[in-house]
Amino acid sequence: MKRTLALLVVWTALVASGPAAVRLPSGAEHAVEAMSNEALHDMVATLASDAFAGRGVGHAGNRAAEEYIARTFEQREVPPGAADGSYFQAVDLFRPTLTADAQVTIVDEAGSRVAAFTAGPDFYPLPETGDRVASGRVVLAGYGITAASAKHDDYAGLDVHGAIVLVRDAAPAALAAKLNEDDRAELTSIERKIKDAEAHGAAGLIVVRGYMPEMRSVWPDRPSVRSAAYRLTADLRLHPAPVGALDDKAAEPILRALEARQRLSATFVPGLAPEPVTVHNVLGLIEGRDARRRHEMVVVGAHLDHDGVDADGRIYNGADDNASGTAAVIAAAGALARAAAAGDRPSRAVLFALWNGEEKGSLGAARFAAAPEPQRRVIANLNLDMVGRDEDIPDPSDWRFSGLPKIDAESSRNTVHLLGYSYSADLADEVLDANRAVGLTIREDYDRGAQNLLQRSDHWPFLERGIPAIFLTTGLHPDYHTPQDDTERIDFAKLARVARLAARAAWIVADGPAPQIHRR
Repeated sequence: MKRTLALLVVWTALVASGPAAVRLPSGAEHAVEAMSNEALHDMVATLASDAFAGRGVGHAGNRAAEEYIARTFEQREVPPGAADGSYFQAVDLFRPTLTADAQVTIVDEAGSRVAAFTAGPDFYPLPETGDRVASGRVVLAGYGITAASAKHDDYAGLDVHGAIVLVRDAAPAALAAKLNEDDRAELTSIERKIKDAEAHGAAGLIVVRGYMPEMRSVWPDRPSVRSAAYRLTADLRLHPAPVGALDDKAAEPILRALEARQRLSATFVPGLAPEPVTVHNVLGLIEGRDARRRHEMVVVGAHLDHDGVDADGRIYNGADDNASGTAAVIAAAGALARAAAAGDRPSRAVLFALWNGEEKGSLGAARFAAAPEPQRRVIANLNLDMVGRDEDIPDPSDWRFSGLPKIDAESSRNTVHLLGYSYSADLADEVLDANRAVGLTIREDYDRGAQNLLQRSDHWPFLERGIPAIFLTTGLHPDYHTPQDDTERIDFAKLARVARLAARAAWIVADGPAPQIHRR
């Protein structure tokens, strides 16, 4: 079945007059319907209070949020879900900082210096850099893109094993013209250029750019909680190669020499000084009833962190982003715990996960999804991110909403967006089945284009690994990533409906056939 926006009309009609809603066992039905607006309000108001200081990664308010969620799970009799028997799964991170040692030196065959740079306006390592010092031949590899689907490979015929590879930023015009917006964004990202360079055995990567942001914007001297970057500690083991950016004008003598087939070599010192930080995912687990299936699980998640405090001392409380999703997941977990106490469990386990580090790149979800056990056990992921407001995009020219249509809140009153439908129609259909008893208007319209929203939350690490995942969101609004995202702007009746949808969908998926990936 082709999934388009037309499905919105069909689904709204089905809620009113179509097949009967899927009923859960009586204990589960009672527990799900007992979710209250007041309890959700209390959780959001607590998490989004100034006392939690925006729940910024690596800071006291974030740790306080972890502990509050664990206490709330315990109060609601949700058993711990971490491997050590606690609620906390450690997520080891580091904050990249740059030292004065960062430099690259390029010499010719005779050992004469062709160019040398220390970190400054013309050259600097990128925050994605590894920490290994690399020396090797310098090889020019076009735009550094390998894209079999587009029949394009800048590495074709090149031996870059052990080399420092120079590539141009973005993509050639002919290739860019062939690609849709999502594919173009993915293929030209620094992450993809690093991946392609590593896949061909490069020891280091330097991206030649026509525009170099000021180094202080990439490596701020005193980053605020909000602006500080973090990465998974495991990245340094998996991606040790140094990565930098070089201004195209500064690169001209190097490019001329390479184009004249001179043999150059380089030494690249990244100057990375990792500052370690440990945060935690908070996990609660409802065991399944079926001995044959209970080793499998559905993961229902939302991110607990937000943007913290900016350099001016303003707190980003993140009521919608994402105290709303956090509260909904806790409420759903409590409902299934009450159902279990009444003797009702789905056949598979359901893990309720409050991820940390989403605002820094879905780090907590990525840490969980990358481990071998989840890849064996998890059959599906449901992700809730910003589920307490009405979509409101008054000005699509605002960079936060670029590519999205103009939408007013009034037209979005009962609406929830469902993303991930293009990867698993099975899972999307089970969520739609769950919605029959809830009555939200489900839109399936943001999987492609639209600011690449599909890749911008905690379901994406699951989809990347071939695990069906659905992302539920009520959409963006003018308070998105501002200090105005506060509790009083949340629609708690709508949030309660989303929480019921999440609980029902978790049960239906955990009790039914395992959904499959069907990319379309």
